[in-house]
This record gives sequence, C-alpha cells and structure tokens, in this order.
Amino acid sequence: MNREAGIPTAVETVVVGAGIIGLTTALHLARAGREVLVIDKAEPWREGSAVNAGTCALQNKATNLLPAYRQGLVEWRRLAGELDEDIGFVNKGGIRVAQSAEDVAALRAGAADQAAQGVQLDWLDGNALRDRAPWLAPTVTAATFCAEDSFASPLMTGQALIRGLRAAGGGIAVAGLTGQRTQGGGYRLSTAAGNIDCRNVVLATGAWTDRAAAMFGIGISVRLNVNTLSVTERIGQFMDNLVVTHIAGKFTLKQFPNGSCILGGGFQGRGDKDSGRKELDLDQLQENIRFQCSVVPQLRDATLLRSWVGFTAIAHDQKPTLGPMPGRPGLFFAFTTNAGFSMGPYAGRMVADAVLGRAMPEIARDWTPGRFAA
Repeated sequence: MNREAGIPTAVETVVVGAGIIGLTTALHLARAGREVLVIDKAEPWREGSAVNAGTCALQNKATNLLPAYRQGLVEWRRLAGELDEDIGFVNKGGIRVAQSAEDVAALRAGAADQAAQGVQLDWLDGNALRDRAPWLAPTVTAATFCAEDSFASPLMTGQALIRGLRAAGGGIAVAGLTGQRTQGGGYRLSTAAGNIDCRNVVLATGAWTDRAAAMFGIGISVRLNVNTLSVTERIGQFMDNLVVTHIAGKFTLKQFPNGSCILGGGFQGRGDKDSGRKELDLDQLQENIRFQCSVVPQLRDATLLRSWVGFTAIAHDQKPTLGPMPGRPGLFFAFTTNAGFSMGPYAGRMVADAVLGRAMPEIARDWTPGRFAA
C-alpha cells in the first residue's frame, strides 16, 4: 500500500465500517491474499457491534430469515475455532418462554413455523420446564428449548477480529468517509484523513448505510433503533449459560461465564446518529428491568452496574442488503437487519466472496442492493 499522512493513498479494497460485518469481510479478503483496508469515523468496534447484547439465537428471529441466521451460527462456530483469541462464544442452547395463555398459544404457533424451517425445538412445561430452568418465575408456564441458540462477547469478539485482521495483513484506520468519485475503473474516496484510491468499496456502515449510500447517489430508507442494554454485577452462576428470550418480544437475557448478566431486548432510548447523541429513556429502562425480573426473579437481588443505548438499523423492507450493486462495478453493500450481530459473520463471508468474484448464494437473491437502484 502507498501511504500518505498515516493512511494508504491506494489500496485494492476499502471496507467502510469496523463492525462485525466489516471486519469479517476484511478478514476473509486478507486471508485470501487481497489488499484491504477498513476505515471508520472513530476507533474500530465502537458502535452497533460493540454495544449490543451478544445474542446469537434463532428462536427470536424472523422466520423468513432463519436460514441465514443458521448459517450465521455456523460462521460463529468457525470464528471461535479459527481466531487465535477467545471470543466468548457459548453454545449451550436457549429457551423461549411464555407466561400468559396468549403467550403459550403464540409460542406453539411460532415453534411450528420454526420447525417447518428445520429448527429443532423441545417443548417444555410442567416438571420438564422446572427441571431445565428452576430459576424461572412461576408465571412462566411453557417454553421451547433450542440447542442451537448461542451468544458471544461483543468486547472479546471485537478485539480478536481487529488483531486477527492485522495479523492477516489487513489494515484499519480512523478515517471517516466524506465523499467519493469514480476514477480509472475504481473510486477515489474522500475521508477526514485524506484521499484513498481503490478498485472496490464495501459499505458495511450499519445505521449509517443511508448516509453512505447517498454519497454514491443511491437512496436507501433506514429505520433507526436505539436499543437499551444493562449489565449486572458478577453473581453466582445459576442460568447454565442459556440464552433466554420471550415470545412476547423485546427480551433477551444471558449470563456470561464471568457471572455478569446482560439484559437487552430492544426497549428504546433516544438518539441521533448524525450528532452521535445517545440517551437512556428512564421509563423504558425501568420497564425493561421490571420485565426481566418478572421472568427471572433472582435478578432482583443483583446490582445493576451500568445501562446504555446503542444504534442498530433495519431497511424499510426489513430485508438485508448484501452484495454487488448492479451497474456500479466495484461497489458492494454489507448491511443486514436489526439483528446484525447474529448474522454478521455469514454476511461478511458472502460479501467477501462477492468481492473475490464469486456468485452470491441463492439465499441472498432478494437482498440485492439493486432493488434501490431507482
């Protein structure tokens, strides 16, 4: 790479965005012997991927996207085995709970839909439920168990991916994208740290995908979510490393091996992605905590150490946007959905394969960025 003022002035592929999708895309390209640089407007791994709950479960995902989430779990297991560092990946399964009669009916219907997609579930109620999870509240009357449900540590994953990418020969730079123009069969990217000439650009910009796409004259409507999360003090292990979700939605809970519990689920805070402002909504935070304690009463005795909000986003049609942009050689999109952490490593592999000239899989046929060409 040619370098000027600390960043390359020319590189084969620039990946914009240093989250789970951007870093895995770049890692695959670097391991294939390709020249790749990841740029971000701030230090890598500081936004959506870094501030999410780490859930890699199937039971709380949209049924139509289950094949992709299952492939995401395959890639998570591969990452855990291939990276030189621990990423905190735990695959002990997960339970999805129901409390009211309406919840139980919805749980049965959802289980049938997931079974039709090949997801194997065990129905739990009565003694079977109490034996599997005696720490659940008596109001939880039924649950389904999925052996595939997992979680990973966002903090450990980010550190491992950054070091793994650098070890493979890839670069990372703090250089926010400010504009672009086509040049000589490729692109000249304007960044806050200088210009970079490249043949390929991968937009792995998460909640900012609409802003990045607009620089290339492409309109994508993105809905912003400002999700609330909390972490407790380290307490004695009692959840058997199971992921807990709720059929009523807006609920994820897990206990990491160090004993701390992560409470998530999508309760909304306030924020603005252009200014970077993020604020907790105390009413939403309290509702989230009450909901969690109604399912797992033992949480009432745990000290809450910290609560925060983080940005995620989803396209208006609720589909991922992955692969090459038709009619724009060298331009690729790497944007999933609101649960991008779960699918992220699979999306990264798909997009890297596309940059290497391989065809996108059939599963991604409807996810082409070409649907926004108009």
